[in-house]
Amino acid sequence: MAGGPGGKVDSIRLHEGKAFVDVELDRVVALRQGASAEISSLGLLGEKYVELVPGPVGAPPLPDNSVIVGGVPISFDQITRLARDIEIDIKEITQNLKTSLGGPEGEKRLETIVENVQLITEELRAIVASNHASVDATLANFREFSHMMTQLVDRVDRLVAANQENVTGGIANIRDVSGKLQTTADNLNSITSRIKEGEGTVGKLVQSEETHKNLNEALVAVKEGVGGLNKALGSIGKMKIDLGLRTEYLARRSSGKGYFTLEVDPVDSPRFYRVELSTQPEGKRETTNTVERTVFPDGHTEVKTTETHKFADKFAISALIGFRWDDFVLRGGLIESRGGAGVDYMMLKDRLRFSADLWDFSRPDFAAHAKLTSRFYFSPSAFVTGGWDDFLNIDRDADSIFVGAGLRWADDDIKYLLGSLPIR
Repeated sequence: MAGGPGGKVDSIRLHEGKAFVDVELDRVVALRQGASAEISSLGLLGEKYVELVPGPVGAPPLPDNSVIVGGVPISFDQITRLARDIEIDIKEITQNLKTSLGGPEGEKRLETIVENVQLITEELRAIVASNHASVDATLANFREFSHMMTQLVDRVDRLVAANQENVTGGIANIRDVSGKLQTTADNLNSITSRIKEGEGTVGKLVQSEETHKNLNEALVAVKEGVGGLNKALGSIGKMKIDLGLRTEYLARRSSGKGYFTLEVDPVDSPRFYRVELSTQPEGKRETTNTVERTVFPDGHTEVKTTETHKFADKFAISALIGFRWDDFVLRGGLIESRGGAGVDYMMLKDRLRFSADLWDFSRPDFAAHAKLTSRFYFSPSAFVTGGWDDFLNIDRDADSIFVGAGLRWADDDIKYLLGSLPIR
């Protein structure tokens, strides 16, 4: 009550088809006539508790063993149905995004959108700069309007004072209407009494066995929905999810790379999955093979294959599966959109990490891309990194020392953010 504990729930029982909650209150808690109760939750995944409203100030105290009508909480069946509708909508959205943004045409659309946003930003900056005087004039008009509203309020106060007798007559009319409302309330009480006794169509519907049967079937359906929801939440609880952002500065190339990482780690399992999106300072390499077939007059055929390499400013994707044994980690899959593998060695309770990665074994005129990395966490969420990139191609001046830093949001941080979301 009032945001703090005021007692405890002693028992929950059924009586004549209704749920009764027995509550033991502390001695300092005082409830008055008109008090009410409602079932609430501590955040999205928190426990349920009974929220008490003490009743109007000045009302008589509520005696012991009184019954308070409680608010009906949201149905789990509605939550399950809403989750299913959201899943269908998300599938439709992802399908539309795949259709609209997939392939070369989709990438072109994205580049066009970014260019349009830049143009709009520049135009807005120019508009604000050229209309600075107009904005100042508008603010001055608002100040004048506020002054005029103050004068209008003063005039209304004087008008009310001059018509005090009319206001008194209006209050008398309100009292008359209140009396009529009391009569209406008495009529409603009579109607509800007849319904309780099973009289009339509505009374028979409420008191009939068929209605009870339908309610029991609805409760069974709600129970099944709750079981499905608990199963889904249990599956989520068996997975650990980490999110990360980091940036690296390549000293030789005077350029930077950015990374966004999602890592899924099943509980009680040595394997994990990692998906990473990264920028490429020199562009992503695309290889095109052109085949030319020539038939000569004597009947023999010659085939000529031309290989073309093109670098474009695009994102690269890493998708890895890894296994951990003690302090060693082995990884394999896609590294920056090319096949590759890596190994990690952990120290100081995983605060210090040394890594070696090797990928892109088919680089034209270059050896495979190799990278040595070290990372140190000076807090659970922040780290610094550094190392030597592309060190197998020193003779071609392709290697570079790099330094960087990043942030990490662990599974507990994500659960805390989700659990702090309020629901009504």
